[in-house]
Order: sequence, then C-alpha cells, then structure tokens
Amino acid sequence: MSEDVNSLNVATGIVDELTDNRNNAVTQGYFGRFNYDYDDRYLLEVSGRYDGSSRFHKDHRWGFFPSASLGWRISEEKFWKPLSSWWNNSKIRFSYGSLGNQQVGYYDYILKLNTTGTMDKLTFDGVNRVPYAIEGDPVAGDLTWEKVISYNAGVDLGFFNNRLSLSLDMYIRDTKDMLTSGAELPNVYGAKVPRSNCADLRTRGWELGITWHDSFTLLNSPFKYSIGAGIGDHTTEITKFNNPGRQLGMHYVGEKLGELWGYTIDGLFATDEEATAYKPDVSLVCSDILNAGPVRGLHAGDVRYVDLDGNNIISDGDKTVDNPGDMRIIGNTTPRYNYNFRGSFEWKGIDFSIFFQGIGKRDWYPGAEANTFWGPFGRCYQSFIPADFMNNVWSEDNPNAYFPRYRGYEGRSSNSMGKVNTRYMQSLAYLRLKNLNIGYTLPCLKKTFKELRVYFSAENLAVWSPFRKHCKTIDPETAMVAEDDTANDYGFSKTFTFGVSVIF
Repeated sequence: MSEDVNSLNVATGIVDELTDNRNNAVTQGYFGRFNYDYDDRYLLEVSGRYDGSSRFHKDHRWGFFPSASLGWRISEEKFWKPLSSWWNNSKIRFSYGSLGNQQVGYYDYILKLNTTGTMDKLTFDGVNRVPYAIEGDPVAGDLTWEKVISYNAGVDLGFFNNRLSLSLDMYIRDTKDMLTSGAELPNVYGAKVPRSNCADLRTRGWELGITWHDSFTLLNSPFKYSIGAGIGDHTTEITKFNNPGRQLGMHYVGEKLGELWGYTIDGLFATDEEATAYKPDVSLVCSDILNAGPVRGLHAGDVRYVDLDGNNIISDGDKTVDNPGDMRIIGNTTPRYNYNFRGSFEWKGIDFSIFFQGIGKRDWYPGAEANTFWGPFGRCYQSFIPADFMNNVWSEDNPNAYFPRYRGYEGRSSNSMGKVNTRYMQSLAYLRLKNLNIGYTLPCLKKTFKELRVYFSAENLAVWSPFRKHCKTIDPETAMVAEDDTANDYGFSKTFTFGVSVIF
C-alpha cells in the first residue's frame, strides 16, 4: 500500500470481506498571553490564539480567537477603608473570550464519490454485478470554524471578615457560524441541502452563590459550621437561521431552544353524549379512535382537545409559527433554575455534611417508546406494568383518572396521547438529596494513630418531583438522557458506604 493512501478500501478486484477506515487531521496553532497586576487592585489579562485545521479548505483554515479580562478590587482602594471593618472584600470583573470549534467532520468540505453502487443486471463474468461510482451530495467548500464568543460581568463580595461571601455572574454567549442545514432548495434540486456555517444563537444566563461560615464555642469545644446555596438560569435563542417561512420542525429566528409545540386538552369526556356532541373535527389527533378497533368514535373517557382557533378543526394550520393552527408553545426542555444548597459542621470529632441539588423547571413529553410511562397505552404487550397503574386509568367507577379509557397504542406518536399535549406534558423539576456524610474521629487513639475516623456516606438518598405523582419508575434527572425520549436509562442508584480511615 501507498504511504499516503494506506487504506484497504482502495483495493481493486473481487473482495468478499474487507472493511477499513482511515481519518486524518492536522492542527497548528500559536498562543500568546499578557498579564498585568497593579498593586493588587487593577488586574488585566489579554490572550490570543491563532489556530489552523486541515478539516477546512486552505482558504478558510485559520481562525483568530482573542480573549481579555479586567478586574478591579475596590476594597483595596483608600476610600474603602471606612467600610472595611464589616465589608472587607469587593471586586468587580469583566471578561471577553472567543473559542473555535473544528469538530465538523474530517473531509466535509470535499465532494466525495460513492463507490458502493452496483449495476442491477450488468456483469462482465456472469456472476458479479458491475460496480460504479457516483458523485455524493453537494458540499459547501467554504466551511470554517464555529465560534463561541462569551461576555461576562461579575462581582465578588465579602462581609464580616469573609464569613459571608457572595458571588454574582451574568453572561452572554454567542455561538456564531454554526454548522447546520443550508438554504431551503426546491425538490427539483435532487440532492440533500449541504451543511454550511449559516446559524447563530445567543445564550443569556446568570449565576448566584452565597456562603456563610463561622465558628463558636459549644460546651468548651469549637463548633465550626458552614451553609451555602447557589442558583443559576439560562435561556438560548436562535438569532440566525435560514428558515424564512418559519416552518415548524426546523429552527427559526426567535426560537427559544427546547420549545415544545403541542395541543391543549381540557380533560376527558364525562359521558358518551358529551363526546358525541363534540363538534370539532379531531381526525388529525384521534384518527385511531375514529377508525380503529371494535368501538369507534369518541366516547366517555376519551381526551377532549380544545379548538383554540375556533374553526371546528383540530389542526396544525400551515405548520408555521405564524399559522400553527391549534398548536401552541406548551413547554420547554431546557433545564431552568439549577439550584443547590449545602451545610456542614465539625464539633468534638463529629463531622457532618449534606448536599441538595435540583432543577426548578423543565418539561418533557414522553416518546412513543417510553413504555415505563405509557404502560399498555404504548404497546399492548408491554410486560412491565406498575401494580397501581390501572388505578390511574379511566373507568365508569374512576371518572377522575389521569389516563383516558384504555385503548392500545394510544401513546404512539400518531395517536391521541402520542400527540404532544398539555395533559400529558410532564414536569421534570426535582429536588434530590445528593450526598450525606457523617463521621467521627476517635480522640482517644492519637498516641497510636495520627487519625482514626469512622464514617458513613450515602448518595442519592431521596428525590422529590411532581413527576412522581404519575410515574414512580423513571428518575426525573435521567428521563431525558435518551435522545429519543424513551426514558429507558437507569436512574441514579442509592449507595451506602461504611468505612474506617486510618492515618499513621
């Protein structure tokens, strides 16, 4: 084989079983940094990178990524001295930075030949079909770096000899030249739309942290303790995307990343008469109910969709943002209000720490294969059904149930419960007792050991979530790990550890 083309896939002739892949990329970069500190009051750092990657065409290979940060310790100024007895630290800071992303494939800017095709009937030896080569889908030859540009402003405060500390950050992160589908093209184009650097998005967020730590004497021994809490939030908005018609199912300018569009349901039909009298055409969202099974048509216990636009048809309009029919934004999958709080103390050899963490807001709609949620509403033959599941299913004796009258496969994407809607939209907000540690250092053995400590630790002891009201088998923190919304990943396990730590 050639030293330059050393792949078995370039072999010619009859090959029965042979597979090989080779990828190669080269990067080169230059980096510089400058730091300045004046009297521990004025802080400056400037840096820059100039990087090149063989993943892009030679005319678009290089990118320059600068960054800078400024800090001012106001508490070191002379005019701050009257406050220093109780407000002893105050610092403001600003930063700007940019990074490049080259993970766009190895040879995406090069038009490729597809050599896997074979003639259906033509052979040269009467046995083996004649192979042929054909051009692959068009590519954008001007692919270049995706860029992430961040702006940050923050403040650090300390009070009462830094017993009380507070930190606040606000940031904007712009992602430029994202690699995604290019301009919409008519079907007569005859190929996939090539990917290009044609999308931007902006993330706005903030983070707040506060901590208090102190000590005092309790029963002639020092009692040290600390408590703290933190919270943060962010949203991301599409600022550039080639979707002039604002078609749903694609990104569009103004979209909040994670949006869930769906229909509104205002309960279940109470009687067959009420269901029969319901006028809107529901064939789009309830086609299975109308056309499948021995009992067809709307009945008591079926879901009642709301005709929001009043045209007597439950529809998705033109499937655009401007004409979505009866669909609305009813949720968002972005985790909002990430928070935590913690505490610890040490006293007479006893040490204790506890940590809670959670999400304040996050929405999820179960996918068609989320069988642990849908149960028999997903697949009729589903073998795992919680013991109390049928207690949540509508019947004449249970008219206030969460799930409708039983019909198989209703959780499938094309059926009435599979359509994203308000009734079965799930909140994945949660609070988890993440970590607990208790230890005791024996004071009577210090002549033999420097330290002997017995301890107990536990992870994931408990979780509280509104999601658990209707489903206790899915961990709200891991429900969205699977990209297809199946929630088939294992949740976090409870772990308990007992141990002895000895230092000689």
